[in-house]
Amino acid sequence: MESRQDQHASLIGAHRLELAGAARTLLAQGSWSLEAPMLLIEEGSGSTWARQGAVAQLSNWLEHLDPELDGFVRLRQEGVDFGPAREQCLREQGDAFEAAWSRALAGNPLVTHDNLAEFAALSQKGFGRSPRELLVVVRWSDRVTACLVACEPLR
Repeated sequence: MESRQDQHASLIGAHRLELAGAARTLLAQGSWSLEAPMLLIEEGSGSTWARQGAVAQLSNWLEHLDPELDGFVRLRQEGVDFGPAREQCLREQGDAFEAAWSRALAGNPLVTHDNLAEFAALSQKGFGRSPRELLVVVRWSDRVTACLVACEPLR
């Protein structure tokens, strides 16, 4: 089985032209902002496609959990069992949590608002590196991953 790094490398190789365009745009920017370019690669059943956009567009392109569920996700990541985590969030947020819970069950969100903030921070980190690095986000059928790709060899 391929590692995540190998999977990213394979996808990056397949979308080199799109990456080069996004890299040129990133290299032309004088400072980082949420309008910094990034590349979203969608890995589907047997096919992939990529589109360039701004980091700020990720919240429109990736279905995400309502912010009311971020606390629940954090508790679970800290090791709190499912039931107690849900009960704590219900006590703290009440109807807002319950409504967000219902919306999540009706869809297939793969990321949280915290994840979106982490992707933005990763983009900013890549911007400050030398050589500058571009944020690449990959949406798989069951998860979303991200990595940085050096812009210099892509020109």
